[in-house]
Amino acid sequence: MSIWILLDVIFLTGSLTFEFSLNHYYNLIIFDTCLCVVLFLEFFFRFFKADDKNKSFKENWTEIVAAIPFDLIMLPFMADASILLVLRFFKFIRILILFSQLFEIIGIFLKDTYLDEILSIFLMIIISFTLCLYLFDPSMNNLFDSLWFVVSTLTTVGYGDILPTSLFGKVITLVLLIFGVLIFSAVTAAMASYFNKKLLYEGSEELKVIKSKLDVTEKELMELKEEIAKLNEKLDDK
Repeated sequence: MSIWILLDVIFLTGSLTFEFSLNHYYNLIIFDTCLCVVLFLEFFFRFFKADDKNKSFKENWTEIVAAIPFDLIMLPFMADASILLVLRFFKFIRILILFSQLFEIIGIFLKDTYLDEILSIFLMIIISFTLCLYLFDPSMNNLFDSLWFVVSTLTTVGYGDILPTSLFGKVITLVLLIFGVLIFSAVTAAMASYFNKKLLYEGSEELKVIKSKLDVTEKELMELKEEIAKLNEKLDDK
């Protein structure tokens, strides 16, 4: 869904900026309308499932705006410039809402996988090592060359078009190679752990049933333990 929303945002933004051919614009409308139908169904499914419907609607009403296919609505008004301008404005608002939803989804994913911390470390390494190589290695002609070398080394691509010549630069490169392997191993492990967790604990109906039974059993055991404790107190009093 997040990939679908991202593509739709890109296409909608492009339609506001560039002139699409009629055939491509019709394809965009079909693509966008299908997404709108899915977003509407998702919203109403969560709305009817929610215990507090007023709270659910107040917190998520912007999703209804995000699910309105303004491009489809604009088709009959292509000749009317004033109405078309208003619809384009609402279309722009919808793009912003879709952007916010997309970043919310990405933010949740990053926190669940701890990729936010990994990416923060990755960014700090890029900035610090770029500055170090630029300041202390003579082969780095400018800051961009240093950045290019650091990123290509960290990602283990290593184009070889820019190389450090000093001993300090070569030592830094060795450290970068080790960091690159560690970071991308951590990213792979974090994502694998996330999807395994989704598959095992959320994707299996049988495990959900077992978990609910275990919760009930645990509750019954706690109640039984409390009753035994009360009986022991009464026996002690006698």
